[in-house]
Amino acid sequence: MESIKNMEVKTPIEFTAPAGGSGSFYVQEDILEQFYSHYHRHKEIQISYIVRGRGSVVIGNLIQPFVKDEIYILKANDPHVFIKENDSIELIHVVHLFVGFEKLRSLFEMSELRSIRDFFKNLDSSKKLSPKHSLEIKEVFLDLFRSQNISKLKKVFTVFDFLFTQESNMISLYSGLQDSNFNDRVGIRINEVLRYTLENYAKDITIDEIAKLIHMTPSAFCKYFKKHTMKTYVTFLNEIRIEKACQLLVNHSTENISEVAYLCGFNTVVHFNRLFKHIIGCSPTDFTYKRSVPLKEVYR
Repeated sequence: MESIKNMEVKTPIEFTAPAGGSGSFYVQEDILEQFYSHYHRHKEIQISYIVRGRGSVVIGNLIQPFVKDEIYILKANDPHVFIKENDSIELIHVVHLFVGFEKLRSLFEMSELRSIRDFFKNLDSSKKLSPKHSLEIKEVFLDLFRSQNISKLKKVFTVFDFLFTQESNMISLYSGLQDSNFNDRVGIRINEVLRYTLENYAKDITIDEIAKLIHMTPSAFCKYFKKHTMKTYVTFLNEIRIEKACQLLVNHSTENISEVAYLCGFNTVVHFNRLFKHIIGCSPTDFTYKRSVPLKEVYR
């Protein structure tokens, strides 16, 4: 077992990045201005408790908002990145538990632990647990980094047991991607596209400029992106813009629909309204009226 405070950023950036440490499981507590900023994957299962902060999480080709007191269980090798909300000045605080189940195989052969083993082994997708269900385990997560030896082991298994009992309350974050769709070369290219899109979604982004970013022709890029994400780039861009619009409305940044449309990169309110209803299932006006509904309802 090993505790680490911050993930070391390697140069050049790797898509398949070891989470850190050498034990069967290890804890990383981040209290920082930003997350590790690169789309990446690792062979360990990652369990993350959002203690403080808000923003977006990208898992495969799925993007959705995150808020404090949510728990994310990221399936082994699921490409992902957490992105802090741009206008937030507060530090993010997240406790991550990384689990290498291959190293724990013999331990999980014990009959008392097989149900927990099967829960993690049979994960069909990454999962999310809402604050309504996660708060009772918050103090255990906060103690994980500070605990040592047997005390840490007990807390880790307390987390495992809690998650097993909460399986029916978890929200699937299935993106439709298969592990075989990605290799390191693909991952690095998609990371470049993702980062550029998240930094520039409010501007007019053309296929030409995105294609040039990864040294492709527009036609080749469109085929490449669709092959590896199962979405067109335009669909992906629109989903990011609509997700950002939801954040503006939920956080009371503005309730002027025209302003939201403009801030999120749409040139016309009509187009924005149509796409919003297609993706979210209701109009921006209705969403604003119902914005007290937990965000998990938005991305079911």
